[in-house]
Amino acid sequence: MRARRRSENAADRREIIAGPGGERSAARSRIVRPRTISGQLGRILIVSLVLVSVSLGVIVVREVGSYRQSGATVTAVSHALAVQDLVQEIQRERGLSNGLLGGDIGLERALADQRVRTDRAIGTLDAGTAGGDQLRSALDRFATLATTRAQIDGHRVSRQAAFQFYTDGIAVLNRLTLGLDSARDEQIRHGLRALYAVGDVKEQTAKERGFLNGVFTANEFRPDEYGQFLEIRAAKTAGLAAFSLYATDRQQRLLDAVLNGETATDAAESEQTAVASYTGPLVRSVDPGYWWAQMTAVIDEQRSVQQVIGDDVRQRAAELRKHAALILGGVLLAALIAVIAEATLVFVSVRAIVRPLARLAADADDVADRRLPRIIAAWQAADRSQPLPPEPVRAAPDASTEITALTAALDGVQSTAFALASEQALVRRNTEESLANLARRNQNLVRRQLGLISEFERTELDPKGLSNLFELDHLATRMRRNAENLLVLVGEASPRRWAEPIALSDVIRAGLSEVADYHPVVVHRLDEVAIVGGVVTGLAHMLAELIENGLAFSPPDVEVEIYGRMVASGYLLAVVDHGIGMPSDKLAQANARLRGEQDFVVAPTRYVGLYVVGRLARRFGIEVELTASPISGIVARLHLPAEIIATDRGEQIVAAGPPNSAVAAQRAGETRVYDGLILRG
Repeated sequence: MRARRRSENAADRREIIAGPGGERSAARSRIVRPRTISGQLGRILIVSLVLVSVSLGVIVVREVGSYRQSGATVTAVSHALAVQDLVQEIQRERGLSNGLLGGDIGLERALADQRVRTDRAIGTLDAGTAGGDQLRSALDRFATLATTRAQIDGHRVSRQAAFQFYTDGIAVLNRLTLGLDSARDEQIRHGLRALYAVGDVKEQTAKERGFLNGVFTANEFRPDEYGQFLEIRAAKTAGLAAFSLYATDRQQRLLDAVLNGETATDAAESEQTAVASYTGPLVRSVDPGYWWAQMTAVIDEQRSVQQVIGDDVRQRAAELRKHAALILGGVLLAALIAVIAEATLVFVSVRAIVRPLARLAADADDVADRRLPRIIAAWQAADRSQPLPPEPVRAAPDASTEITALTAALDGVQSTAFALASEQALVRRNTEESLANLARRNQNLVRRQLGLISEFERTELDPKGLSNLFELDHLATRMRRNAENLLVLVGEASPRRWAEPIALSDVIRAGLSEVADYHPVVVHRLDEVAIVGGVVTGLAHMLAELIENGLAFSPPDVEVEIYGRMVASGYLLAVVDHGIGMPSDKLAQANARLRGEQDFVVAPTRYVGLYVVGRLARRFGIEVELTASPISGIVARLHLPAEIIATDRGEQIVAAGPPNSAVAAQRAGETRVYDGLILRG
């Protein structure tokens, strides 16, 4: 058996055996011109409906995205307004803290109340950080707020440092620009930009309020404070310019009304006093409380403008969301109508097309699964009669033109397949008969050759000549196994049979007598049993194939081991080699050939031994399996059923191998000795 080689082909080549020249009945070509287009029209409608459904699906996905986007914008605007609420509270606390550090101790009570409002705003925003990690990171800037407040209360921090702490935190909050990146509507984007521009203006106004609150309390600018004051005024002017770019006319009028109002005008007079005091001391005193009240009113009015802008953005987002919801509902309704239409069309198509096609498919399955296999089985039967052709495939009387044409085509395929299958089956039967005839002839010649060799051995006295005759006897025994391989493959039984049970060790020796080089074979822990006579020849043949396979793919200095022991369900026999082994896929293919799942006629000749072992195993009910050895190589396991084990202790066991074998000659007392087999208990 050549189940494994060091270099195997990548795939088995399947060859079709062509007939020697028999006439093949040609199937008539049927040309049918369809006269209706119902099938084509149905397919076109289905394809069109599928395309419409896909288009509607794309629209649904787009509108769902728009609906979600509008909702996200509404949420982002709400978060942005909440952030501005917190900014306003922090701005108040910054101004009061700056005035306290400037020397106005009367602000302590107001500052304490403002800190409570600031903490409440921080807690509210922190509890609903749906704005994401960006918002939470901004709130983390106020983690040291308690420490800074303690330093302010103890006057351990400068007015400028405290002012910068609050300013940095407010700047982080103003840089969030929530919703601006995700807004697709131009009106919403401009509204958000105007909202954040007002926030910048309000922040600079609040910085100016807090900064000058400290200056007015100290009644002078300290070094470098005047320049910082001018930077705040310049930043406020830039914020007003940015607001003008994105604000609507209505929003611009609202902010102009705040900036030109009476309160803002009074605050501007105090601001001009600060502008004129560039030398340090104020040119005239300004009441810090009056300044604080004026600027607070201006900032509150700016906050009102900011809220109006936020309401405008939120209203626009709500309108877009409502519009998206209406479109989404219409699209879903259209999709539902399309699905209903598609279901109706499919139902009609099933009645008009699919049912006849299903009946035709059933006829095709019947041809493939019943009719053609029945014809092939009839060809393989023992009698020489030619099977009748299969019944033709007929369409229903009310079938359409297309179904009738397809039925005629299937009938033509069946006729052609019948002709091919009949030819192939006839070729296969003739091939098997030829192989069986050749095998019988070779077997008879080898039997006569073995008889002559045995006669020469009995008369030969020269040890060297007798050794040559023994070697010739061994070669002839192997030739006989090759002839018997052909008989096994074509389903013929071997004429060599034994009536009495034979010891398993002698069956193993008989198998070794048919192997080329048996010297490295070692038998370990063999539980001696007797094999019924009718199975002896076949089991010895199987062992010869498996042992020769193990020897062929093992190094010359590595032993091939044989194990045997009784088990509850029979007897387990194992042939173990330590050769090159097999990949898992090749091993699976080899076991498939042992199970007879492939035909030996189309298999490469190197796998013939596998089919021989598999057929003998199925004939005697023996289970054979090849598995990978735990170390290296392959293990061939043979599970012998209890039926082939001789259990009658009173039955005579013949302790001799099959005739014309080396073991038989050895037990007959002749000088032929094969020392390759080692028995170890």
